[in-house]
Amino acid sequence: MDCLATNLSLVDSRWPDIARQLQLSCYDVSQIELIKDNELSLVFDRIQIASSYDQVNEANLQISSLSKYTENATLYGTGLGVVQTQLLKQQNLKSLVVVILNLALFKASLSYFTQQSWLLDPRVTLKLSNKKTKVSNPFIALPAELVLATNVSAALRDRLCLSLDHDFIVQHNGIENTQLLEVITSNINYIDNDHDVSELFLTRKKENFIICGAGPTLSDHFDFLKRELTRDKFTLIAVDAAVIPLAIEGITPDIIVSIDPVAKRLFDDLAFEKYKNIPLVYFPVLDGDFLSSWQGPRYVAYSASPLYKTINKQQPKGRLYCSGSVIHPSIDLSVKMGANKVLLLGADFSFPDGKSHTYWQEDSSTNGVHISTEKTPHWVLNSLNERVPTLLNYRGYLRDLEDYIALAKHVDFFNGSDKGAFIEGTKLWTTDYNK
Repeated sequence: MDCLATNLSLVDSRWPDIARQLQLSCYDVSQIELIKDNELSLVFDRIQIASSYDQVNEANLQISSLSKYTENATLYGTGLGVVQTQLLKQQNLKSLVVVILNLALFKASLSYFTQQSWLLDPRVTLKLSNKKTKVSNPFIALPAELVLATNVSAALRDRLCLSLDHDFIVQHNGIENTQLLEVITSNINYIDNDHDVSELFLTRKKENFIICGAGPTLSDHFDFLKRELTRDKFTLIAVDAAVIPLAIEGITPDIIVSIDPVAKRLFDDLAFEKYKNIPLVYFPVLDGDFLSSWQGPRYVAYSASPLYKTINKQQPKGRLYCSGSVIHPSIDLSVKMGANKVLLLGADFSFPDGKSHTYWQEDSSTNGVHISTEKTPHWVLNSLNERVPTLLNYRGYLRDLEDYIALAKHVDFFNGSDKGAFIEGTKLWTTDYNK
């Protein structure tokens, strides 16, 4: 059964621009498989789009995440049209925006499944996603189409996943994490006596900052970082996992930032006596034994997480932006110190060339990371518009960083590599500074 002509004429009557793009889009027959158990369903690129047993119940289960009083909803993904049809049966619904995440998949669905009822409904608006598309609440996101999102839909896909995971993230990083609260309480002596990170704010001696992440491409810049001219021009802030690889190359950062409860192992074999004058900026979830071993000045900071709500009332400290990755507070620190330009090195949020880090100490706790570089199904785009393997949480860190950069309009951000993730809001550092 070929329904494409009928369905496409309906799309053309209401959304001619989308119809034209549908006509131009194509898919390979090998991408398509029709399967039937109780009902006919579609498999696209080996991903089943909807149930082949009971699509109405499946759709109603997805719809149940919305309040029955919802008046305006957004559906991300087109599916086989069943979710739209069931949603439009709700009397309170006044408008439904359907966002296409994969144009070729939508065309395949239109080719085999009758979808006139929702395409004709005046409450429906059909849209194509793009790099600027935002998440609108309340929404439903079809799981299969989050997996099948195209390159142009990748940023939206990641933000949808962040929204879907929001409650879990808050629970893990918030006041319900009693283990982290206990660590904070045990570190009260350090919190009381260490410097406040706000003492560093607006103390810039240089307007240019380099943030050294621990991504694989950091190693491409070691020669540049060793130059005297570079150190004269830039303040160098390193995340904790970058300290050892920098040390191996004889590079000592101006400031180190650490926020991870297990960060202690990242400093194994580090000659602490060489860092007597290097400030450590940290969140008080770090191991107390490690803090006591740090011979340089220590600056305590909090994030805006509910985890620090109580301690901030008792002992207020400066805040640094953080949404899961140590690179977030490192960048925020540079901005709050007064940076005009920030160059990101090793901020890859991905596994270029199949590597997870520029350097990693092998032990039982890291094996999963290395396995993931080969087996992860997740990806981001680099500056060459190539898909680079990554982890789901890395995608979230990347999108949250892009949101931060969008707000810091007074700062110019640069990405030092085209091999790691493309970071919206940054310019590629094109100067041939490695010669």
